[in-house]
Amino acid sequence: MPEVTVQQVHDLTDRIRGFDLVATNGTSLPPAEPGAHIKLTVTDTAGQSVKRSYSIINPGEPDLYRIAVLREEGGEGGSMYMHQKVKTGDVLEIDLPQNDFPLVESAAKTILIAGGIGITPILAMATALQQAGKDFVLHYASRNHTDMALMTEVLDAANGRCALYFDGGDTSRSMPLSSILGTAEAGKHVYVCGPGGLIDAVLDTARRNRWASENVHYERFTTPAAQLDDTSFEVHLAQSGQTFEVPVGKSVLDVLIDEGIDPLYDCKKGNCGICTSVVISHDGDLSHRDAYLSDSQKAQNDQMCICVSRMQSSGRLTLDL
Repeated sequence: MPEVTVQQVHDLTDRIRGFDLVATNGTSLPPAEPGAHIKLTVTDTAGQSVKRSYSIINPGEPDLYRIAVLREEGGEGGSMYMHQKVKTGDVLEIDLPQNDFPLVESAAKTILIAGGIGITPILAMATALQQAGKDFVLHYASRNHTDMALMTEVLDAANGRCALYFDGGDTSRSMPLSSILGTAEAGKHVYVCGPGGLIDAVLDTARRNRWASENVHYERFTTPAAQLDDTSFEVHLAQSGQTFEVPVGKSVLDVLIDEGIDPLYDCKKGNCGICTSVVISHDGDLSHRDAYLSDSQKAQNDQMCICVSRMQSSGRLTLDL
């Protein structure tokens, strides 16, 4: 696991802090592509060492990783640790860069949409597209000017192809999404990252405008919220013969981890697809809440990302685990 040294810490807004990280041994850092993230080992509110993912803002620079961290007072403590404990000169452990949100650089036109801290991977994409001379536009929303992190860098990267929105916190109404997305075209792609309300609004608009699912890309920084009609259900593991109850507010993956089972997983947000499991049978409707499977794959109901997706009614779900 590589080690990095915090070269500089700087406040981007009242709630967002930037960190410049360099290799502790003085060598170049592993390369990364636009949309990639690294995982840092931090300490949560329970005093446990945990890993948290942060997008690399400047993936084209081999000697430095730039990340930004939003302070979340009601979170699990990772962001508070970064804000309150990490200082210049500290040595941190990181995982190698991973990209669950890759940029299709061959697209004829790219629409970039960001809200709040979601600007971090989107800025990396804008920089890469500008350097490659590609056709793109960037739409960036925040509550107000003082909450808009990296605004100068965004304007420089977009080079006249950027629209800024200050919505007072109502991200679902901040942008004219139907006109921004326009009609579906084979070579046109959209990328969105930010609050769940913004992502859901973009996905809904894309569906109404009949965009192909493979041309719509998004990354959530948090696990999708529970829905009002969620119920508990049973999950049966065909290989081991074990059966467990999955209560409201917990995922299948959470339950398996609590029971001492060690399934493959990574992001726990439905982005990477590593926890995708084969569905053998289900006697209730499945609710797919991931960003990994395509619409057609979800419609077949023969696999699911167990970190976020669940059965939408009581009954038994049988997985090939």
